[in-house]
Amino acid sequence: YLVSLIGTGLVTRLKEPGLYDLGPKALKLGFKAIKRIDRVTIANEELGTLNSLVDETVFLSIWNDGEALVVGRKASSRPITLMVRIGEVLSPVYSATGRLFAAFLDDQQMDRVLNGYSSLPSKPQLNGREIGKAEYLEELAAIQKTQFSLGLGEFQSNVVSMSVPIMGPRGTVEFVLTVIGYESDIGGENNIAAERIKKALFQSQQTLTEKLGTWEAI
Repeated sequence: YLVSLIGTGLVTRLKEPGLYDLGPKALKLGFKAIKRIDRVTIANEELGTLNSLVDETVFLSIWNDGEALVVGRKASSRPITLMVRIGEVLSPVYSATGRLFAAFLDDQQMDRVLNGYSSLPSKPQLNGREIGKAEYLEELAAIQKTQFSLGLGEFQSNVVSMSVPIMGPRGTVEFVLTVIGYESDIGGENNIAAERIKKALFQSQQTLTEKLGTWEAI
């Protein structure tokens, strides 16, 4: 019976011998199953898988008090230094990760972001180009449509970041997965290296969404 249940996704085998838990399909049965899992731990496990696929620095963020908060990180195996630390906060204006969260905020939260736009310490930029509030909103609309956010020069002048959302059960962004690397390694938006990163990101997005269990709020 266990073999069949594992095959259908109702049960998953744990790392400890002889132990099992509810699988992704069982999570759709109700709130009780949702509450039994540590969602950040599961998301960080997928972060490790993504890191092994792309061998670039990857990190996991949640939305916390108006900013993106880094809660997981896996570094590239190559001897490079890209300083993104667990516990670091990222702006919803200045970072690709933050903009992805902002693209799915409700009206009240979005108003908080926009109210502070005119008093920002420096002119916001998008991929090296200064943008105003209207262009910022256009970018958020594009991000919401594609579920993909791209940044250039936000951590260092030659560093590219690419992000995808993991949607929560109520249509909000629960997590954001981000890959960062040097432009010479992962390129911009339209080349072979960049497409490989994007493909891996969207695959992790799909896998993690299934693991966490998608369900519609009743």
